Amino acid sequence: MKPQELWNILHAAGFTRQEAMPAISPRAPWYLEAILFLALWTGAALIVLAFVALAQDSAAANLFFGLLLAGLACWLFRARPGHFFLGQLAHAASLCGVGLIVLALFEEVRGTEAQLRFLLALAFLVFCAMNNFVQRLVAASAALLVIALLCQSYWKDSFLWLEWLEWLYAGCAFAFVLVWQMEMKTLRYPRHQLWRSVGYALALFLLVAMNVSFSLWAWTGSGGIPDVPPEPPRILLALRVLSGAALFWFTAWLLHRENVPFSSRPALMLLGVTLCVVLAGMEMPFVAVALLILVTGFAANAPVLLGIGVIMLLNACAQYYYWLEVNLLRKSVYLLLTGGVFLACRLVLLKTFSHAAVKEGEHE
Repeated sequence: MKPQELWNILHAAGFTRQEAMPAISPRAPWYLEAILFLALWTGAALIVLAFVALAQDSAAANLFFGLLLAGLACWLFRARPGHFFLGQLAHAASLCGVGLIVLALFEEVRGTEAQLRFLLALAFLVFCAMNNFVQRLVAASAALLVIALLCQSYWKDSFLWLEWLEWLYAGCAFAFVLVWQMEMKTLRYPRHQLWRSVGYALALFLLVAMNVSFSLWAWTGSGGIPDVPPEPPRILLALRVLSGAALFWFTAWLLHRENVPFSSRPALMLLGVTLCVVLAGMEMPFVAVALLILVTGFAANAPVLLGIGVIMLLNACAQYYYWLEVNLLRKSVYLLLTGGVFLACRLVLLKTFSHAAVKEGEHE
């Protein structure tokens, strides 16, 4: 579809009040953008070295230059949000400024927990101040990582930290659904950018936390980490089912959004299959959450989120298949049954929709 045709459709639907489509400035060739990118970040590295040499391990100087660069980046992001050259310059200035602020305050703040609290506050400030998608994505991802590290610092016992990590994982799964529901309900770009950055950060955190949990449970065995049992206890299995329940919630919300009645045969079948996948999370962990990210990416028309969901689903299935604590026959049976349920649901839905189309054609 051409841009002018898309503009006419949006104007007819009432999404824009302008009669004429605004002019679209052509993008620079990719090699010029690559040269500008390399030049700007090379200059940023030289600026960092210059500021470090000027500061000479002085916390006050690091803090002054860091606040100066962070303020410059914040002004550039708000003054010229779509400019390529100034945008890359703002990214470099923001990175340098935040790094110098961290160096300055780490010299004054002692203790791991205090430093993590400071990093959490700094990530929140960067998220609120920087009017840029990438900056907010990095800040939100850093905040989630710091929260997980804070849990580890509070609970020195390995098993308690893993249990709290599973609680955090379940909470992030439900927060992921809430954020993408809000993002799909609005058409205002600033809010759209805000919710989408948080949604991508939650998806990346779910992917990383899944690999951490698998590496600690599936690969260490009974003697790998102190205070960790060889197999996950029932409380952790229940938490994995709870995190998968976010898939059931999002499926029901999506059916309601598309005006599909819950009493219809396709809706009941989809909800039933979703419930089976959620309950299978006790045996196949994180598969339901991977499907949640995959379905959300399809519903929100987010190709990057769709790619994260595909990677997470393949990763979850592969790590479960090579889990040494469960015999191969048992894993193969579960994977075979799950795939069979999906294929059977697909065949029934295709037959249902084909019969409905035939009846509608005969009625016309």
